[in-house]
Amino acid sequence: QGAKRPRPIGFPSLSAPGDMEEILSSHHFMFEDTFRVKTIDDSRFERAGRIDCESDQFAGNNLELDINHIIYPVSPGDMLQIAITDNVSPDRNRKLNTAYDHDKRLLGQSVMDHFEYVMYGKVYKKDENKKDSTAEVHASYGGLLMKLRSDPVQLQEFHVADAIYILIRKPQTASS
Repeated sequence: QGAKRPRPIGFPSLSAPGDMEEILSSHHFMFEDTFRVKTIDDSRFERAGRIDCESDQFAGNNLELDINHIIYPVSPGDMLQIAITDNVSPDRNRKLNTAYDHDKRLLGQSVMDHFEYVMYGKVYKKDENKKDSTAEVHASYGGLLMKLRSDPVQLQEFHVADAIYILIRKPQTASS
């Protein structure tokens, strides 16, 4: 039996079975990190709350994100693996333009199958603070907002008007 090839870039704690590992290791993510949920503000809306998260791996990475907490409940202290990509198609050359393009019967197996919560949206603002060496990307996922703060190098692939997907899951633990 051949040796397992090393995983090039991605979540180091993933224990992925064959197909999943292949899909995730070959997929291009514009950004990925693991965050710890610090606070949840669900006082403004009945079904959505804004989570404030800080990176577990990179000091200075911060994520504020509105999520539907009825569909995907989270609590302070939860760990979330976040990945952002511009295409979820197994065929990177194929652009997905309509909701029908995302139908599993037409799309087949995709990177979305390996995450618990996925949203599609657009980047509407990008700021770079050269003095602090930080950048911020603002996106809207159908009205649910995201503000991602990081190093400018980690956010260099984001541009205003980009269509993006945010993919979220809770990491597997040894006891799960």
